[in-house]
Amino acid sequence: MDFMNLLRSAELLLYEVVSWLVFYPLTLWRCIRRPAAMIAYAEQELTRPPEVQFAEALSPPIFLFLTLVMAHMIQGGVFHNEAVFQGVLSDQRNLLILRAVAFSLFPLLLGIQHVRLSGQVLSRQTLRPMFYAQCYVTVPFVLVLDLSLMLVSVPWAGSGIAALALFLLGLVWYAVALMRGFMIHRNISGRRAIAQTALAMLLGTLCFLATMMLSLLSGPVTFGD
Repeated sequence: MDFMNLLRSAELLLYEVVSWLVFYPLTLWRCIRRPAAMIAYAEQELTRPPEVQFAEALSPPIFLFLTLVMAHMIQGGVFHNEAVFQGVLSDQRNLLILRAVAFSLFPLLLGIQHVRLSGQVLSRQTLRPMFYAQCYVTVPFVLVLDLSLMLVSVPWAGSGIAALALFLLGLVWYAVALMRGFMIHRNISGRRAIAQTALAMLLGTLCFLATMMLSLLSGPVTFGD
């Protein structure tokens, strides 16, 4: 009986992992093309029974974490320019967890803003759908940021300019997506949406940098060739 349960668990796990090959690019394309619709999709899916949630896309936290895992593997395996920490962060698994936490600060702060603007009391129940929704919007920007950092390390004269252009394109897309999300889903004016977007990006950047600075407490850091 235990062996059969193990086989069923392996079957479910194998299908889940393989299905990511289909639903990751589909989810990414939908997030890039229609970020506002994906915000609504995430918030609506969490009102459904757990067994049928996110049947047409990846779960937002899994989507974000997979993006970070792939970027981490490509950065270290292809470009060989990953940061090498001492101490507890010398373990790549711990470093990956730190990156996941750092980048999750953006959807977390945005989720708090959306809860406040919706007039709800901040709680684990009200924050969760807002956090999930903002994960969808954050992933394309995270992907562009990582690609820009990788592009800088390419031995090509124009790599710096190309990386900067790619980063600015991603930043503009992210800002517009956040602003439209505030306007459509929280029903606020364009001026107020711009202010909320600027606040979110400023606070997210400060918290991200603070997290990175705290990581240096584990010891000195070097970079691969």
